[in-house]
Amino acid sequence: MKKVIPLISATALAGLVLTGCDAAAENDVSDETEQAAEGQIFAVEDPWVKATEESLDESSDHSMTSAFAHLTNVSGKDQTIVGAAAGMADIVELHEVIDDGGVNVMQEKEGGFPVAADELYELNPGEDHIMLMELTEDINPGDVFEITLELENGETQDIEFTAKEFVGAQENYGDVDHHDDDH
Repeated sequence: MKKVIPLISATALAGLVLTGCDAAAENDVSDETEQAAEGQIFAVEDPWVKATEESLDESSDHSMTSAFAHLTNVSGKDQTIVGAAAGMADIVELHEVIDDGGVNVMQEKEGGFPVAADELYELNPGEDHIMLMELTEDINPGDVFEITLELENGETQDIEFTAKEFVGAQENYGDVDHHDDDH
């Protein structure tokens, strides 16, 4: 029995040392994650643009599309996205989808997208999104485009969006110019 105890003690000690190494490795990974986010305003997940390829939806207007992403404010203070810019569209607006008498209608969102510190803000089909209008080129699945988010405080953040096929959230684009002088 005496020979077994040192073996068990040595095994337990090795286990503790290895556990300590694993914890140190985990700390290194979190440090790397924090460093990667350093200088960014938002951590970005799943940034994508709806492709405009004709085969996807023959009823769609190929002169416009939308961009979506999940944005987590990592800046440490509240932020408001007030605009965006993209090379593939002459007009870029921040939009929301509202219920207008039982019909989902898209409109420009007044005041932009407020994102509290350390909070997630989702841009999803049929909800808040970045609207890209008067496209300067076709957007095919797999294409990558850069969109710049513009913040109320004057800061910006560039994000790469990948185009993908999507037929859904068929919101009514109606009169996107919103220049109805009769109201």
